[in-house]
Amino acid sequence: MKVKDEKKFAYFDYESVHSTKFRLGDIVIKESHNEEPDEIGVILQIHSEDEYRTDMFGNCSVNEIRLANIDEIKQQRPELLPEIE
Repeated sequence: MKVKDEKKFAYFDYESVHSTKFRLGDIVIKESHNEEPDEIGVILQIHSEDEYRTDMFGNCSVNEIRLANIDEIKQQRPELLPEIE
């Protein structure tokens, strides 16, 4: 899943590189492995194939995230639903 315009969620105009793993605007989930809830974020910047910036949890490694599914988005960030393309 991807939002129509990721810039709507950014405070800055980030410079990015190309990635074959994730795209700007992809909606990803960072699963928690403790009592903290999972977090849903929109990819705003691609540092490299292995490092990304999201609107909700900042910089993260490719190993920490995966694409979120529609049910996860509905439960955790329903405000994104009208923004999905």
